[in-house]
Amino acid sequence: MNVELKKRVLERVPVFAFYKPFFQIMPHQKTPKNQQNEPEKKPVNLTTVTLSHNVFFGIILSLGMVITGLLYGACWRTSTLSIAPPSQPDRQIVLESRVRKVVAGYPIETMAPYIATHKKTTAAFLVGIAKKESNWGKRIPRSEDGADCYNYWGYRGEGSRGMAMGHGCFASPEEAIGVVGGRLDTLIQEYKFDTPAELIVWKCGWSCDGHSSKSVKKWISDVGLYSGKIKN
Repeated sequence: MNVELKKRVLERVPVFAFYKPFFQIMPHQKTPKNQQNEPEKKPVNLTTVTLSHNVFFGIILSLGMVITGLLYGACWRTSTLSIAPPSQPDRQIVLESRVRKVVAGYPIETMAPYIATHKKTTAAFLVGIAKKESNWGKRIPRSEDGADCYNYWGYRGEGSRGMAMGHGCFASPEEAIGVVGGRLDTLIQEYKFDTPAELIVWKCGWSCDGHSSKSVKKWISDVGLYSGKIKN
């Protein structure tokens, strides 16, 4: 090659084209533009993945325990409510209804709301003794003007209207139940007399020597029969 031709070749071809090592270093395929600046990918941290699974299952387990606890609490409250005794007004309504059913058609029926304010045992003996002593208000002491004294139990203490025919005379059914019921409460709660045989003191006092054995047994039997309709 003459000097002039060599000069023209050098002017048109880059100098590095004549060096083989450069072509061995350069890759034959072009790198896509969108991958030229892509950051280097790091290997996945397996410990982090495992921890994430543990946390996930822990959350699920915790939620399950919370839901179980709530359901158990709801069931417990429901069972407690189902066996809870009725409230005081409800108890009185039930007791009054029972008293009315037993004494329906007798004068004492008007006293049912007042009888129901007492405990069941006292209410039962208010009904049972009244049946024996006055046939639930059909045999009663009356005042001088013929008014009802509301004493259906043979009570011999004085009422607000004094005495009539040897028995107390009360001004109203409410007063009668308050006084007689209070006396029965004392015998039942303080003296623990809660059977017809023990409450024979209502008929005899502290001694039945003046009464026949037959009449005493009859009183106990009848009072037990009718008080049982309320108590049992």
